[in-house]
Amino acid sequence: MRQSGELVTGLLNKYRHDSFYRTEVHIMLLHTAFAVVILGLVGASFTLLYHDFSAAVAEGISEGLGSGSPTSLGASIAQELHRVKTQNLLTIIAVIILTTILFGYIIARITLAPARNALASQKQFIGNIAHELRTPLSVIKTNTEVALLDANVKPDMKETLISNIEELDRISEIINNLLSLSALVRPERIEFSAVDLSAVTTDVIQKFSALAKRGEHQVTLRKGPDTQIWGNTTALQQIVGNLLKNALSYTPRGGHIRITVEPAPDHQVELLVQDSGIGIARKDLFRIFEPFYRADPSRTKGQQGGTGLGLAIVSELIKLHQGKITIRSAVGRGTTVAILFPGVHNQKQVGNEADLRDGLHEIAVDFSKQ
Repeated sequence: MRQSGELVTGLLNKYRHDSFYRTEVHIMLLHTAFAVVILGLVGASFTLLYHDFSAAVAEGISEGLGSGSPTSLGASIAQELHRVKTQNLLTIIAVIILTTILFGYIIARITLAPARNALASQKQFIGNIAHELRTPLSVIKTNTEVALLDANVKPDMKETLISNIEELDRISEIINNLLSLSALVRPERIEFSAVDLSAVTTDVIQKFSALAKRGEHQVTLRKGPDTQIWGNTTALQQIVGNLLKNALSYTPRGGHIRITVEPAPDHQVELLVQDSGIGIARKDLFRIFEPFYRADPSRTKGQQGGTGLGLAIVSELIKLHQGKITIRSAVGRGTTVAILFPGVHNQKQVGNEADLRDGLHEIAVDFSKQ
């Protein structure tokens, strides 16, 4: 008896504190309730069917006796029974289907609730931690930069301090990406307006001019007329910035990056980023939108490592803009990223998408039909 009481107490405590166990109990109870409801419906249906059959037989006999013909009596009963059977069968099927859909929806909501809550809590936690880390990192970076101003700093110490600043910049980039992922949990807070994508791209290129100069990269921009889209300026800057930084990071010194912004068919605007870099292997290409996924490090030896969040954020931001992204690449032949954004009204229908070249692998993610 004591053991039974301890078992019950243990299960109650587990039910109270373990959300997944609580969900399992709820699902079992719902399935039991569903079975009881279905049995009740079947029982009620048989009762109703018996009543209607009895009424149909009586009605058929009444009509047959009125006609005075035995043959007519049998036909009347059969006809009435067929009508009752069809009517009741359709009603029973409809009720069971609607009941199954209702219970299925409730079970799915309850099943996914812990995962949904855990995901929201995880992203909220990441956002909070990222915010808290920004201040001490800024202090450390400022103190390091002040230390570098001292003319008496030894060369080896100066090299170490410069390396620390570079690593602090990398950490800051990771934090900014984590904050972006946290903000994407509530996309309704992002404001949209008419934005000139050419102007946004020009600003981003200017921002990364120092990085391009450091790697002796040539960045060219071709802009077309009427490149306004319905979007968010900050989000678009992050899209273009992440793509340009990837192109600069994975293009050898002296390489060329071409960026094109021009109107496309069906009232769209195309952003095209082409580089002459190391390219992406087929096995990596189909996973590049996964958060924190990194390609084979043996191919990127000597390259500045990324965080694995850039393209994941790009794909989410394009989804918010109801756009389409296509990436074509092959190892040693560079990468081409093409993004189509819905343009504002009265957009000119000119321009063509880039042709698919032989030997290139392609992945396309289309959010425009959602």
